[in-house]
Amino acid sequence: MTALALVAAGAAPAHADTVRDLEYWLDDYGITDAWDVTRGAGVTVAVIDSGVADIPELAGAVVGGTDESGEGSADGRTPVGEGEEHGTLVGTMVAGRGTAAGQGMVGVAPEANLLSVSVAFGSGDQDVEDQIARAVRWSVDNGADVINMSLTTNTLDWPASWDDAFLYAFEHDVVVVAAAGNRGSGTVEVGAPATIPGVVAVAGLDRDGDASFDASSQGITIAVAAPSEELVGITPEGTPVYWSGTSGAAPLVAGVVALIRSAHPELDANDVINRLIRTATPATPPFRDPSTGTDSWTRRPP
Repeated sequence: MTALALVAAGAAPAHADTVRDLEYWLDDYGITDAWDVTRGAGVTVAVIDSGVADIPELAGAVVGGTDESGEGSADGRTPVGEGEEHGTLVGTMVAGRGTAAGQGMVGVAPEANLLSVSVAFGSGDQDVEDQIARAVRWSVDNGADVINMSLTTNTLDWPASWDDAFLYAFEHDVVVVAAAGNRGSGTVEVGAPATIPGVVAVAGLDRDGDASFDASSQGITIAVAAPSEELVGITPEGTPVYWSGTSGAAPLVAGVVALIRSAHPELDANDVINRLIRTATPATPPFRDPSTGTDSWTRRPP
């Protein structure tokens, strides 16, 4: 059995009245420009994580959910396991609605819908690998267009139960986005599910757009990279916090995928991934760098 872990590097309090100003990626990476075309309406993103809590920034965003751990609530909204705040942080980065005009956390795709699929890390009697497999299938069967997985096994391999689950997602035209892991948390090389063929593996960048040393890992499966340092998110208590890690980079990319799927519903999953990569700003130097992948991440509207 492989130990799974969430891939965040800790959190510290932030000031509520400056949250929107702290979201530097919205302007620096072309997200606000993309909103002139789409804000993600009509797309559903499943967040397979510790559970997405009911907070003001996500009012109306979560349209369904389930608990695969046996520890949470039937709707998947009760945080479970170690790192209970994790799923809510991720959810706000994908589809936060804000709390008022210009206030509160806003996600990359603020009109996308979320599914909250709770799994428990480090607690309970159920095998977390089996929880993940069931979570992927449930997400597909309940309308997910995109699945975000801000977690890692810390190994290249994955359990046999994941073969059928991920193939099921791919056969149903779902884009799966996964975090590459963090050196600072012991993941030097990308681990599954980010090593599974067809999964969009996301590495992390620092504020200057360079590969993050602590808040990312490296590996040839990396597709794109996104900010993983100096991030901000909202906890289940409604508190804004600073955090870091590819746990935050992955939902930024999942949000961009939601924007692409909303603006271009005619594209299948493979073409969406191709557009994501081809519209990204190439890494420097222009060859495959195992710490950033082929491209460093999109800086232009989809």
